[in-house]
Amino acid sequence: ELKQGIKDYIAKIGNPILRSIVTKLITENADKFFNHPAAMTMHHNYINGLVYHTYSMLKIAEVCLVNYPALNKDLLFSGILIHDIGKTIEISDEKIPTYSMEGNLLGHIVIGLQMLHQAAKELNVLGTEEVLALEHLIAAHHGELEYGSPKKPALPEAVALHYADATDAKMQTLAEIFKDKEGTEWLGFNRILDSNIRKS
Repeated sequence: ELKQGIKDYIAKIGNPILRSIVTKLITENADKFFNHPAAMTMHHNYINGLVYHTYSMLKIAEVCLVNYPALNKDLLFSGILIHDIGKTIEISDEKIPTYSMEGNLLGHIVIGLQMLHQAAKELNVLGTEEVLALEHLIAAHHGELEYGSPKKPALPEAVALHYADATDAKMQTLAEIFKDKEGTEWLGFNRILDSNIRKS
């Protein structure tokens, strides 16, 4: 179901350069993309977590596009689809995940930029405006320099991607925390949400 959902969103990308890059990166890394967790200990830290997180962000983006139709749909969908592609190398295994050497030394943002650069080079589209914009979306998706982004969002689509990422990560964190909890007692401070939390 997730594979079909991702395929459907790729088909919605009208720009041929963006669609070719996304198709190439996901196809060549399909096994890891569809099986890896999205993180080691944070949000979506389970098998298939990476693709589930990506798909959830795409659905959030659909709402953004309704409310803010000036956003470039092709760029936003493309950025979301490959924003975490570096995690296919950063995280070494889906069943017993550990950080790879590249993950420890570079992190998934830098790895993702390298993967995008190589794909664009092989497709002979390196240096195009589409690739530069896509590189920015990957570089800026954590939103703040102190959170690991080498650039803060400078394009509307980068802002939308960042907030879709943060929204899905935090809401999934809450869903996992509350999954086996009953009642409305305070559960203490959570560092991801930076707050003392409870069910409403």
